[in-house]
Amino acid sequence: MTGAGKPSGALEGLPPSFHSLLDEADAATYMLVRSGTSRILAVYGDQVRRGKAGEAELLRLLLGRDGRGGLGGPTLQDNKVALVWHEDGLARLRFRFLQVIPSNGTVLPMECSNSASAAAMLAQFGGRHRVLEPCWHAENVSTRQRIELRPFGGDRIPEAYQVRFLASDRTRRALAGLAGPGVVRVRGRQVAFQLVLVGNLFLFSEIDPNLDAETLDALVGAGMEAARAVGFQPPPGYHPKVIPYRLLDSEAVPTVLTASFYLGERHRSFPGSAAMALCAYLAQRRSAPDQARDHWQVRHPSGQIDVRLGFDPSRGGALLRWTEFVTPVSLLAWGRVAMPWRDR
Repeated sequence: MTGAGKPSGALEGLPPSFHSLLDEADAATYMLVRSGTSRILAVYGDQVRRGKAGEAELLRLLLGRDGRGGLGGPTLQDNKVALVWHEDGLARLRFRFLQVIPSNGTVLPMECSNSASAAAMLAQFGGRHRVLEPCWHAENVSTRQRIELRPFGGDRIPEAYQVRFLASDRTRRALAGLAGPGVVRVRGRQVAFQLVLVGNLFLFSEIDPNLDAETLDALVGAGMEAARAVGFQPPPGYHPKVIPYRLLDSEAVPTVLTASFYLGERHRSFPGSAAMALCAYLAQRRSAPDQARDHWQVRHPSGQIDVRLGFDPSRGGALLRWTEFVTPVSLLAWGRVAMPWRDR
């Protein structure tokens, strides 16, 4: 494995093998990318088997043969994969984001804005594209989300990406809620929530972001029951991302204080996809024309995300066109990841 250094063109020429046996070993081109606070393994989709066999290979790469030691890490944010398919000669790519659950080895297709930047990093610098592109057009085939990715870094390896999710009619309908508002009782008090299915299933609840375990479990249970009642059919092991929040009315820019919980684990910072979905959801509830809606600040446990929303001026500013934020990235490593078990 080779650490990131100064690029030569498009990182032409991956690291040479150290021994003739390695020349004959099964391996895949990979990049390990830190995007936001997530660590993502990006590999070309045509170098991984399809279906369950491919999922088994990814589990082996991230968790190791015994499920306890691979390229992944101890948290959900350290066990993410982007399978990348690049259209030859074009600044276009498709990727499939997969969340690996280290506790049970489940592989779930989901949304992850940070994985999009990792996919663009591999498409740009993985050796199959020779021109530095100002914008990459991507689609997450796990969710059908179309994305524009603009790198910051000039002729160097990017240090950040502007990630723009393009809204569709499906997106705008989803922001109205998967079902009507829900309520769950916890220790004698009512806790209201709203399910929103935009790539991932989000559960928004206007309560103190410092959730206790009992309230979190109650929201997850009630949310999944409500989602299934309206026909949502998740894969086994699927849970909503619970997003408690408070609006801070005293700020000059619309500001929300929040946190993200998934499978009982609190996110180290806050998912970019959740930040964009939450701001778009709250913005559509601001009907007064003098209420600012296009710039939001999302304050989370480790910092702040600035979210921008784009509206169609020809529709009176009422039609959402896109949501975006900027995520820092770091290319941690690139080269060939070994798959020696294929020879057996």
